[in-house]
Amino acid sequence: MKPNWQAFATLLFAALAFSGTTDAVDGGLINTNAIRTIDLRSLPAVTEQVGVVVQNSHDSKAAKTYSVYIPHAKADRLAKVTVHERKSGAELQVSKMDNEHLGNILPPQPIEYRATLLQPLQPGEKISLNIDSVYLNTVEPRPKVVEQTGDQTWLWKDDACILSAYPINKEKTVVRTNGEIKAYSQIKESSKDGKSVTFGPFINGASPNGPVEVRFRDNREQLEALTHRREYFVSHWANDLNILEHYALRNRAPALEAFDKVKQTMSRFMKARDNFVKTLLVKVPADARDMYVVDEIGNVSTSAVTRRQRLDGDAFKVMQLKPRYPLAGQWNYTWWHGYSVPLSNYLRVNHNRHALRVPFIGSIVGSASQKEEIPLTAINTHNTAVSAYELRITLPESATNVDVRVPFDVDSIRQLPQSYYFDTSGRTVVVIEHANVAPSAVDAHVLVTYDYSVLSLWQKPLVIAIVVFALFALTSLCSRMQLGLAAAKPATTATKKTQ
Repeated sequence: MKPNWQAFATLLFAALAFSGTTDAVDGGLINTNAIRTIDLRSLPAVTEQVGVVVQNSHDSKAAKTYSVYIPHAKADRLAKVTVHERKSGAELQVSKMDNEHLGNILPPQPIEYRATLLQPLQPGEKISLNIDSVYLNTVEPRPKVVEQTGDQTWLWKDDACILSAYPINKEKTVVRTNGEIKAYSQIKESSKDGKSVTFGPFINGASPNGPVEVRFRDNREQLEALTHRREYFVSHWANDLNILEHYALRNRAPALEAFDKVKQTMSRFMKARDNFVKTLLVKVPADARDMYVVDEIGNVSTSAVTRRQRLDGDAFKVMQLKPRYPLAGQWNYTWWHGYSVPLSNYLRVNHNRHALRVPFIGSIVGSASQKEEIPLTAINTHNTAVSAYELRITLPESATNVDVRVPFDVDSIRQLPQSYYFDTSGRTVVVIEHANVAPSAVDAHVLVTYDYSVLSLWQKPLVIAIVVFALFALTSLCSRMQLGLAAAKPATTATKKTQ
């Protein structure tokens, strides 16, 4: 019989919780009941919610924090972690911890996040918490290769029990899917109900050996932005905010056994389903103008922009891109597009202090629909997972005292110098990098504040005027100077002799 490493790890971390190290988790806490819900209905994002009832079993010590462990195998796919009190709905402050206090007891080590309770949990008291985490691209196609019109079957695989820093008296895991469940791990404590599978309950960590699996059908589109770079260029003089977006996109659907252009064309006329992404929908502001698209390989055959639309109180336009060759499973597509918006709609000025508030990331949706007219509600379908994201904000020349605020933790924030044409003192470029962007980040905004005086606004025109005047003066001076050899004087004739 194979050892149950999941239960062993839970007991080991529970023992560590009672240790006296400075950075160890609060000892004495017990999860009396835990229910984990895996939501696979919004792929490629997987939402995992763990509802726990926590009791402080310590004799006299109050608990001030609660630790959440993310398995090492899933840490590189983690997009977001939040903890809420179930009764009040209040969100707790969560901080990522280092793993030094865990030592080398059980490598690979989990990633610890520590939530600060609103009120210390006194001995004997209980509290209910909801732990929400979002992962990207954790399900894989099975089989990996299908026919052109074959169904997409996906595999979810994970441990049946929750990795926790504290003992768990009773727990179970519920997996919910959007399509038909083809197969799942047949263990004693498992059951199926429609489009959901339940593993458990398990008492005191008595879970099955090894991970459990669920195979399900889901023919909806899933895209992955391997890299996505969004750039803002601020121009006070022109009252213009130029936006440029670079995409390297991949269709996560199973790869094709063979590409048949005839079948692909016939399916378009027969309105049959296939695994090709035929249209890309880019949501842009309603006041966007001067839009353009540049494709590296010339694959864009059709592009269009809708009129001003309104949905759920939000006004916007939709840029539609139709590749000449639709995006099949595991195919990549690279392009960039841009547009301009009035800067005054995103900038607030208080004397010399300027506040720029812009969206953190743009929205893009892939559609496999054979219809020419795609429903407007499709624009709010979050079916693209961004694996590596970079945001660049280029401020005007001579902007100083730059401060950047993001509503959530990101991997890095830097400020780099950059010079463009006719710049004298250079510009500041804010660079924000983040991996695994959660779908909720589409609604987030970045606030950049900086000092920018009226004299700075006229700095470049004055520099250009001085340069033009200097060139004019130099040209005028050179035209008056004799730079070559002087011309020889004509010879004089001999004067006649006087008679």
